[in-house]
Parts: sequence; C-alpha cells; structure tokens
Amino acid sequence: NCSSVIMKLLIALSALLAITSATSEWTCEDCNAVVSTISTYLTGQESVDKQIAILLAEVCPEDENPEDCVEALPAFWAKIAMVLWPGYWDQDAVWQCAKEGLCGAPGSSAITCDECIDGIQQGINQLLSEEYVSGIVDALSGDGFCGMEEDPELCATVIAVLIPLALPALGAVFAPEQATAVCNTAIPDTCPAY
Repeated sequence: NCSSVIMKLLIALSALLAITSATSEWTCEDCNAVVSTISTYLTGQESVDKQIAILLAEVCPEDENPEDCVEALPAFWAKIAMVLWPGYWDQDAVWQCAKEGLCGAPGSSAITCDECIDGIQQGINQLLSEEYVSGIVDALSGDGFCGMEEDPELCATVIAVLIPLALPALGAVFAPEQATAVCNTAIPDTCPAY
C-alpha cells in the first residue's frame, strides 16, 4: 500500500541531506507550507498531465519499444506520481522539514524570496542525486508499489529504467518563475515582484 512505499522511502532516504540544509533562516511553518504546496501541485491532474507529456517526449523515444512506452506510460506514471511526490515532498520527512534544528528552531527570521527559490532548487538537486534516485527505484520496486502490480517483476524492471530517465527529464523543466509561484502560494507575498 501507499504508506508502505512512503515508509520505505523514509528508510531509504532518511540518512541523506535535508532540503533546508543551507537555508537555516526558514521557519518550520515556512518549510511546511512550501513542501506541502509542492506536493499538492505535483499530484494535481494538470501537473501529472504535464509530467506525462514531458516523459512521452523525453523518455519514450529512448525506450527499446517506444510504442509500448507511449501506450503504457501515462497510466503507469499517474500511479507513480501519487506515491513518489507525496513520499518525497513530505513535510514530516527528515530530508524535508523534520530536520533537526529546523522545525521549532528558535530565533528564525522570515524567509526571503531568494531563500525560498534556493530551497526548492536544493530539493530538486537532492531528488536528482544518485543516492535519492537509487533509493526511489528501490522503494518503488518493492512490495508497496510494484508488489501490487499484476507483474511485479516487470514493474521493477520498468521502474529501474524509467525513474533514472524520468526524474532528470522532469527536473530539467524547472524554472525560477515556477518557484516564485510556489513560494507565493505557500507563503503569500514572499516574492512580491512576481
């Protein structure tokens, strides 16, 4: 089930750096708002549709069976997105807001627009790191996701190829304008010039 995959992501990724490692000025409330906004956005139908369009254009042409990829990827990615994004952009995870010294840290100041954008970029860079990609592949390939598919072995084989191609393709379309919109949605007027 979904919570099993999230727990596996927690275990696989808990020893790694938090999104906020270089942005100690963030308050717990700021971090929770930004991370929650990103998770909500990435699991919305419009965003999932955009992710699928990117993957159809960038990943399927690289597949040994591009036609099969085009046919199967949309429904498969829609399921992955509903587990992957809330599992990674989880405000209660130690690699996000639950980092020691962030939530509940005394004397924190208000977050600036640049700090918010930088924090989002750090989260994307972390997501694209070899350690996180590998942890995500391992978590999705296990019982909690692929184990629930009709053909778990095939699912794990597809995940092992898809995730290392999909995450960089999706990360490549990140733009600061998107981050400012996320920051302003999460914490109104964080980036007032945008």
